[in-house]
Amino acid sequence: MLKILDFFNYAQSESPWIVHFCSGCCSLEMAAATGPRYDWERYGYMQTPTPRQADVMIITGLVSKKILPALLRTFAQMPEPSYVLAIGACAYDGGPYNESVSVIKNMTEILPADAFVAGCPPKPEAIITGLDIIKEKMRKGEPSAASQGGLWKQMNF
Repeated sequence: MLKILDFFNYAQSESPWIVHFCSGCCSLEMAAATGPRYDWERYGYMQTPTPRQADVMIITGLVSKKILPALLRTFAQMPEPSYVLAIGACAYDGGPYNESVSVIKNMTEILPADAFVAGCPPKPEAIITGLDIIKEKMRKGEPSAASQGGLWKQMNF
């Protein structure tokens, strides 16, 4: 029985399904990463429209206080283990909009990211490298950062 579970864990780590939470301009680079030049499906990454089958959530860009409950609700619907990839300066500290009162300043305190891709916006190669980091965590069986902590568990959404 253990070998069957090992096989399923291996298959899941080699073909993670991604739910893309588009909240900023970095989603344009996501489109480039899925396009014919970079074609992330060759590496086993697949987008899914529903969070109920997803392994990885990608936060692309700015998260405002108004969109935060929807983001957390989407993440709560994902099965365990659920990993988070934060893309761009806005997903980390608000980027050029960090002076605004409606922008979440440090999203990773609320929902910790397993990998962060820097840039404004980052290149598609960097996005694929960030996904490879998460794929390696899945392969090793490491728990996700969001399952170990974060303020999202105490928030009502």
